[in-house]
Parts: sequence; C-alpha cells; structure tokens
Amino acid sequence: MTPEQIRQLTKRVPFFQGLQESDVAKIVARGMTMRMLKGETLFYKGTSGNQMYVVLAGKLGVYQGEKIIATLGPGDMCGEMALVNKETRSATVKLEEDSLFFVLTETTLNKLLTKRVAVQLLLNIIGTLSRRLLEANKRQDP
Repeated sequence: MTPEQIRQLTKRVPFFQGLQESDVAKIVARGMTMRMLKGETLFYKGTSGNQMYVVLAGKLGVYQGEKIIATLGPGDMCGEMALVNKETRSATVKLEEDSLFFVLTETTLNKLLTKRVAVQLLLNIIGTLSRRLLEANKRQDP
C-alpha cells in the first residue's frame, strides 16, 4: 500500500484509530489482502479461526441462520472475537458484494506488536464490540 492509502486507513478504520501511521504501515506490511466474490462465505458460525478481517471495499452480511443481523462495509471489521477469546465464530459472514479485505492473523499480531500498539488495538476492538452490543440491545427494546 502507498503511504497515502495507509494514511486513509489510519483515519477511517476504527481498528487502526489512535495508532501512528508508522505502526499501521508495519501491520499492513505483515498482513495480507484478500478478494472474494459476492455470494461466497467468509466464515461459518461455529467454526474456529485465528484471523480477523477489515473490510476495505464491498459489503458483508452477518447471519444467524438465514436471518441477516448486521451489514458491514468499508472500515468495519469482523472475526476479531476469535483473536480475543479463542471461541468459535459467533455468526456466519457472507459477501453481499464483491469485497476486498485486509486479513490479520493472531500469529502476525503477536509477532509485531509492542505493548503500546497491542493495548490500543485491544481498546479499538473493545470499542467496536461495545457499540455492537449497544446496537443489539436497542434492537431488542420494545
């Protein structure tokens, strides 16, 4: 990625908020990008995984059974709970459009993170999970 693309990623992707551009550049250099097509499944509920995904382009549907419970787009992330709690996937994620992802594995995170960066990334993940919980609670309130 170019320095300008990294700058944009740092600004618009919650996962990278609060990090210096040099930190984001290191993470991006160690991660990989992946393209998938509309209709494909990124992962299934109940499967194990050690990767998280940041949506760079496209649209994903998060499913519980046949019901779509959330839609994710550029800047959103999924799969982060597998890195945090080592649990199986809590939902199935399918592509609603052709999409491009930044993929980060647990191994890559562990190898390249300083304490400062690790703490910031965990805070970013916690913030995302908290927002999702609040949104879920709002949907359930009568």
